[in-house]
Amino acid sequence: MASRVSNLGYISPDSLVKNPDNPRLIFREDEMNQLLESIKEVGIKVPISVYQQGKKYVIIDGERRWRCSLKLNLSEVPVIIQPKPNKLENLLMMFNIHNVRVQWDLMPTAIKLGELKKMLDKEGENATNKLLSAVTGLSLSTVGRCMDLLDLPEKYKKMLIKESEKPKSEQIIKPDLFLEILKSKKAIQKYVPEVFSKVDEKHYVDLMVSKYQNSVINNVVKFRDISKIARSEEKGVRREVISRSLIKLAGEKDYNIEEAYRDTAEFSYRIRDLKTRVNGLIKTLKEFKKEDLSGDVHGLLNDLYEILGHILKK
Repeated sequence: MASRVSNLGYISPDSLVKNPDNPRLIFREDEMNQLLESIKEVGIKVPISVYQQGKKYVIIDGERRWRCSLKLNLSEVPVIIQPKPNKLENLLMMFNIHNVRVQWDLMPTAIKLGELKKMLDKEGENATNKLLSAVTGLSLSTVGRCMDLLDLPEKYKKMLIKESEKPKSEQIIKPDLFLEILKSKKAIQKYVPEVFSKVDEKHYVDLMVSKYQNSVINNVVKFRDISKIARSEEKGVRREVISRSLIKLAGEKDYNIEEAYRDTAEFSYRIRDLKTRVNGLIKTLKEFKKEDLSGDVHGLLNDLYEILGHILKK
């Protein structure tokens, strides 16, 4: 039994149980094996933090060390016994202890953050993203990403949890995929909401995930171009062209984002870039006199003059 005087001692790992409020739900085998080898060689150097509950001790910090101790059949592990917290204190403590050490997988974090939000709301707190960031130590942007993931259908939450169990190098479906799809959906809702009169809004995420899984869209970042397409009316693209292209993107299985972008926004963005470059060139040329320019620059300017003449005659 651990010493009750110093709260530091050694107990059997069989007396420990995992904390149900630990936001770190994923323990990848490859990472665990590295820790296992380290403990096998030098032992557990950092005591496991626990609190007593009946005849057992619930882990606050050190579940990976505890799991390794069971695999190694250790007879005892070092522990520090802390006062028993209530459920809300327990969850807040778990966030703040672990968040300073390692970046958790986003979906498990989102699930626990959702539980924390419900508890705070029940306590009468207005659990805004800003408050959740303050009490957990998570960045405001991370909290926002977690809240977005909680809006996903249950099947995708389970998919992300299952994918998180794989080594990171083997993961295919990651949170960023859904976050980018959700951003593109919000852009459509804001700029061309009439698209969802032709496309089932509830199935938009399904349609985009399917295109990604079938390699019609092969890069998560490409979903950002959907937002550019949705906003391209302000760049001069006709609204009906935008809507038609986005409806086609959702409806035709082989129509990809690159094609949709070419059909809508690409030319307008090229015109915008051209205007920026021309304005910059005009500003630069005003700073020079003819005698300041070398012969090769004169030649380039003559070429530019001929091209401009050709374009303007058209």
